[in-house]
Amino acid sequence: MSNLSKREKVLLFILFVTVVFVAYYYLLYQPIQAEQQNLENQIANTQSEYTTVLSRVNQIEDLKKELANLQRERQERLEIVIREAEEILAAIDFFARESDVEIRSYQKGNANNGYPFTFNIEGEYFELLSFLRMLDNWDYRLVVENLSANNIQQEDNLMSLTLNLFYHQSDELRDFIERSAG
Repeated sequence: MSNLSKREKVLLFILFVTVVFVAYYYLLYQPIQAEQQNLENQIANTQSEYTTVLSRVNQIEDLKKELANLQRERQERLEIVIREAEEILAAIDFFARESDVEIRSYQKGNANNGYPFTFNIEGEYFELLSFLRMLDNWDYRLVVENLSANNIQQEDNLMSLTLNLFYHQSDELRDFIERSAG
């Protein structure tokens, strides 16, 4: 090395430094950068999963309440209640009074598997709608079979409805409940 000129020594030094930088870049720096990018992606995925899990955890109380409501509703639907015609009439009368609907007349029919009723009622549109909602929410066995509406007094917004209801209650159900109770 002593017989190399100053220029050759400088070029060899530059070549050595270049080789060291290239080796550092390709052997150390690039793998470190790739690993760093990989770790940043893993952190982002973990944060996304954490956010998803946290939102599910926050929904647990709402889901428990919804489950309790569904179980209560299921239990109510599974309860077997024998209703007499007078109880059904009393409930319909209560719904009419609560919604400011007037029952003009009613008629109870006879059937083997339940109770048919015909009602003539009068009221304003929204009161009649409220009355019908109460009927709908009361007992799933009470079915509106026929409904006809007439506008009586247009200036007072009074309407008259003829409503045919049928309450399904079979004699077999009554016999089953009586046998299981006694």
